[in-house]
Amino acid sequence: MRHRTTAGLRGSGRAARARASLPRAPLVLPALDVGAALRARVGARPRAVVLVDRHGTLTGGELLDLVRLHRSGTATADRAGLAALPAEASLRQVLAAVLAGPEMLELRSSGSTGAPRPQRRGPLSPAQLLSLVDLARRIGLRPGRVTACAAPGVHGHGLVATLGALALGAPLVDLTHLPAAESVALLHRTSPALLTGVPVHLADLLRADRKLGGGRPLAIDRVVAGSDALSPVLRADLARHFRARVHDVYGTTETGSLCVDGRPLHGVHLRELDGLLCARTPFTGGRELVTDRGEITADGRVRVLGRADGSVSSGGMLHDPAATVRLLRSAPGVASARLQVVPDARFGVRTLAEVVLAPAAADAVPPSAEELRTLVRDRLGAAAVPREVRILPPGAASAAPSGPDGEGPAPSGEGPSAPWGPGGPMDVPLSSPGR
Repeated sequence: MRHRTTAGLRGSGRAARARASLPRAPLVLPALDVGAALRARVGARPRAVVLVDRHGTLTGGELLDLVRLHRSGTATADRAGLAALPAEASLRQVLAAVLAGPEMLELRSSGSTGAPRPQRRGPLSPAQLLSLVDLARRIGLRPGRVTACAAPGVHGHGLVATLGALALGAPLVDLTHLPAAESVALLHRTSPALLTGVPVHLADLLRADRKLGGGRPLAIDRVVAGSDALSPVLRADLARHFRARVHDVYGTTETGSLCVDGRPLHGVHLRELDGLLCARTPFTGGRELVTDRGEITADGRVRVLGRADGSVSSGGMLHDPAATVRLLRSAPGVASARLQVVPDARFGVRTLAEVVLAPAAADAVPPSAEELRTLVRDRLGAAAVPREVRILPPGAASAAPSGPDGEGPAPSGEGPSAPWGPGGPMDVPLSSPGR
């Protein structure tokens, strides 16, 4: 059994010895109400630009006006705050919802450490704040540095980047959900010092700037990738094209950010146990959670090797394929279903659902592919929606191969918990157990 640990960052040298000689009196610091702190931060400089997007600039005073308008709304969506925002919500909407909402923020977990579930984030404790400050320091997020965000603000990655920029007084550029031409034009108009996004977002921006940038060089000091695996090829391409220092941030919704470029953040304790990474952080409430398959090298660097559960990440969005199959099978008019996870040039992998229809009564209308996609979106969220749904007639056999026990072929070259392997797609039959 392999068991290695890394304790994160610790003080050392003369300062550490001086601290050790002081009396160990308990230090009690109040938790930080994020919404109240951000309102005070913005209110102190009402004329400063806090956001640039497709609609123009937004000053601190204008943001507080949006907050007051949000609070005066009577609709359920207005009262619900961040959890009620759609996936395509702009960063303006995200900021207004967070600043107008209660102390508690409710996010839906990624599913990395168990079944997806609501995650409630209250006021930041001193330990949590120190970990976030260390994250900002490592990636170069500082006051006054223009920061472009391509990660949706309703997800943990985009939310941390958005609120961190606002808290530090770093003007934010909203690149989320923009067409390629608009993204490139906004990038060149604002010349950000820092760009963050999921690898698929960054790859899209790289291709768009090569095609639409007009040969104008755009230097970005730091590029920060997170929420999905960053390939060495993409990392090198980003560094070369934008003349940037590229950072790879690893973490989960449940644990918060864990590492930057393989090095644990302040207050993060990681250990390797039988090929699994176990994390205890200021955001886990003293619990230790298994995150992914990985290893800790002799010099303390953390390497993530793959997912530890049956979830699939496509473009940074996690979902449980077995849950999707069960839902498709339960739909009226469906006899059987199978989900394949196949390679995809843009997203890394994509999902393909094959649905065999049940014999229909004379007056029954069989479900369409779009109706089944809508069902999955409504019940399981946008991340679970198959990229393609193939409808097969009653009695047809699925084209996907099956193993001897109906469980599909094991991925070649990977462990049993890997979502896919180089040997081909992973098949998720309707009998797949939940995780």
